[in-house]
Amino acid sequence: MLVRPRITDHYNIALTQESADFAIPFLDEDLPLFVDPFLLWKSPALQDQALHTAMIASFNGLRDIAATDRPRAIDTLVRLSECEEIGLGASRTRTGRRIGTEVAEDILRLFRDLPDIERAGIGHIETLQLYIDQISKDRISDFTCGFLKSHLIDYTMVQAQQHQIPVQRATLDVYSYTTRALRREELMLPVNPVDGKPILLVPKRWLRHAPWISFDDFFAKVIAPDENLPRDRARILTFNRANHSLVAAYVAARERQQADCANDPLFRPIPVTSAKKKLAVIQAIPNGNNARADKRYEDAAGALLANLFYPHLDFAA
Repeated sequence: MLVRPRITDHYNIALTQESADFAIPFLDEDLPLFVDPFLLWKSPALQDQALHTAMIASFNGLRDIAATDRPRAIDTLVRLSECEEIGLGASRTRTGRRIGTEVAEDILRLFRDLPDIERAGIGHIETLQLYIDQISKDRISDFTCGFLKSHLIDYTMVQAQQHQIPVQRATLDVYSYTTRALRREELMLPVNPVDGKPILLVPKRWLRHAPWISFDDFFAKVIAPDENLPRDRARILTFNRANHSLVAAYVAARERQQADCANDPLFRPIPVTSAKKKLAVIQAIPNGNNARADKRYEDAAGALLANLFYPHLDFAA
């Protein structure tokens, strides 16, 4: 049994995380890392800057789509809100969940309710965390990858060829900048041998454990820097909508501090995070042998013990 198997382990590819340009994904759980679009915004690479510009333009373009075809705009947001192919986040099974139509409606209402956003649009997609409930760092990461999936496909194809990662025909929904719509494409990509789903590789220079612009940072630095105020997310989001200038000042401050923003090194906290996930799986397994409970327990226990007793064998490092 492979413990916390990665795609390179499955295919016996001699590639360390240190030498790889991308985050080597696990096959059975998410990497507890997230794409931070701020890293693209501040990047010295023109390609990263152009990708950020295209993503923001596409997101703000939903305002125009909603004006004539609101159901299409809502459907686009819902479908772009989950990007399982990247294997990033907090899921124990690499399976995520999309936002609901109500959350998509709340996002589109920002263009109506906030005059500055109605006039100029959103400059950083991360600010959705400061206005919309059920939008957090994993959702921001998924939205970013959803809008940039076309680039990630090309990037994955190049990396797969370079490192001889096997590919198969796979079907994906890809956002088109020209038509401003999702289209289904058949492509040759690596697939997860566990479930047969396609895998997209993500440059590790884009990854952080938390986005530079985040609700947690906003709360700590703006809402309660000197006082022990309650962390009432719903009230804070409502307050932010009525005080957009405060949010704008916070974002401007984070932009000025951009020199301190860097991708996080891979992957020291992962063994502990992975161990907690496996423990939760074990605790949820029922007694007896129904649904192959003994095999599920054996697999999860083996992975848990490996994390506890061999933490120096950082399988992702």
